[in-house]
Amino acid sequence: MRPGTIKDISEQLVKAGRELHEKGLVRGNSGNISAKIPGTDMFLVKPSGAPMKFLQPEELVLADLQGNKVRGGLNVSLETPIHAAIYKARREVQAVVHTHAPTATAFGIAKMEILPLQVEMFMLLPNGVPVVPFEPPGSKALAEAVQKKITDYDALILENHGIVTVGSTIEGACTLNEMVEEAAKIQYLVMTLVGRDVLDLTELKEKFKTEKTVE
Repeated sequence: MRPGTIKDISEQLVKAGRELHEKGLVRGNSGNISAKIPGTDMFLVKPSGAPMKFLQPEELVLADLQGNKVRGGLNVSLETPIHAAIYKARREVQAVVHTHAPTATAFGIAKMEILPLQVEMFMLLPNGVPVVPFEPPGSKALAEAVQKKITDYDALILENHGIVTVGSTIEGACTLNEMVEEAAKIQYLVMTLVGRDVLDLTELKEKFKTEKTVE
């Protein structure tokens, strides 16, 4: 493991965390972010209680796929088990982002999935963003529920908790998080205009079924 690799990833995570805060996807100490160290079974994750707005590279904690701290002066995030569970389930995933994006979080509280109403969103998330039933934050039950669901999705809503997105890069996972929040805002506007009964994933798949959007 090259020290430079950890340094580079640490700087990328800190930069991404501050951008998530600037975009209103996290506030205070909420949310967490992580990235795998290439060629290892370890990942860097935001420490417990550290606000993303002021996060520093040296504060990030190195953890293994069991969620245990390997190195770092601070405690790992409460949600580290979620990150570890995702990396074990999806070996190709290199970054995980958990935020409390307001509109998407509201959908989770309402127990409503977010649908890919725009063709651009459909190309990224053709099956939408489902809701994972509530389990206590940091619990084994929550990590197991996320691990089971993430095998088929790149984005999840945690009931009464927030959203989780994954990606092959830190930037990709953050961008998807932002787009899920945007999709939630659009869906909310549609529902205020025409009601929720018009929203149907099967109809969307038929409408967007073209060579360019569906394999």
